[in-house]
Amino acid sequence: MKKITFLIVLIFIISCSSPLDKKFNENTSKEDLMKIQSKIDSTQFYLLAGSMLRLKLQDNKIENMTYREILEQGEKWKVEEEKRQEELKRLAEKARKEQDERTRLLSESIIVSCFEKGFTKYNYEDYITYKFVIKNKSVKNIRAVKGSITFMNLFDQEIKTLNLVYDESIKANSTVNYNAQTDYNQFKDSDKALKNKDLKDMKVKWNPEKIIFEDGTTLE
Repeated sequence: MKKITFLIVLIFIISCSSPLDKKFNENTSKEDLMKIQSKIDSTQFYLLAGSMLRLKLQDNKIENMTYREILEQGEKWKVEEEKRQEELKRLAEKARKEQDERTRLLSESIIVSCFEKGFTKYNYEDYITYKFVIKNKSVKNIRAVKGSITFMNLFDQEIKTLNLVYDESIKANSTVNYNAQTDYNQFKDSDKALKNKDLKDMKVKWNPEKIIFEDGTTLE
């Protein structure tokens, strides 16, 4: 009777044992992994394989670990990586919101619009001319402003982008006009398109970058 009971217990233990509980052995690892693959899902299996490789690259003695311990280490790394990715995502979202807020404040503080575009020749050189109106919508005097103007066709395709720097004082809640010009290159498609297209047939976008106020503060 005792022998029968012992055999039943032994059979139960053997049937319940898992290949995961076996210690890693380089000589039998291929066979072990084939057995393990049939016992766990593919996600866990690939995590186990990746963890084995990582431990080896870190010069860890994985021969002292069972496959289950290796998998548990991999799951720990996975949780840590997920936390790290969440933190990176949170920081990126925070930075994006801060940038959106700065852009909003810039856009609400100053407006630049092109109300006339022309063409002129001077000293045998060709120029595209522009007239801009700049409005300081803030409650502080502006010392200088920097940004860019993008000319687009009616389908929002860019024709040309110009850098714009205005470094004269603009009183709070006031407007100034600014005349500018750029060299015209007849061999550049963007210059030809900008010269030949009427202002009414284009969209003009102001992209503010930085405002320096007379009190020394900045917005960018």
